[in-house]
Amino acid sequence: MMNEGKRTGVVAERRTHERLPVALPVTLRYEGRLIPATALNVSCGGMLLDASLVGFVHGSPVEVIVDLSAVERDVSLRGTIARAEILDHVTRVGIRFTNLFAVGHDALTRYLGRKKRRDH
Repeated sequence: MMNEGKRTGVVAERRTHERLPVALPVTLRYEGRLIPATALNVSCGGMLLDASLVGFVHGSPVEVIVDLSAVERDVSLRGTIARAEILDHVTRVGIRFTNLFAVGHDALTRYLGRKKRRDH
């Protein structure tokens, strides 16, 4: 018997936050090391970035220090590794934020709101 829901051939989007494309310098604090990276897209719930390190472990804690702009302070966000894969000699890392009520997260939310208004 068929499921009650319709299948459209398109995989349902699991994200609850809209991701915006960016090119922001970030530093990861992972297992006691500081790793330079570049954020490719970001939302209130997480970010996707390119990093030079390999060997990220799914579910591991990470701190992300984001340089939002020349006029704003860097912000620190805590998260976990949601995924990591190597593409063209760079590790693409998905981070899921875990401290959604922290000051750094508030700053990120304001930045995303301004970026969205500017870009649209």
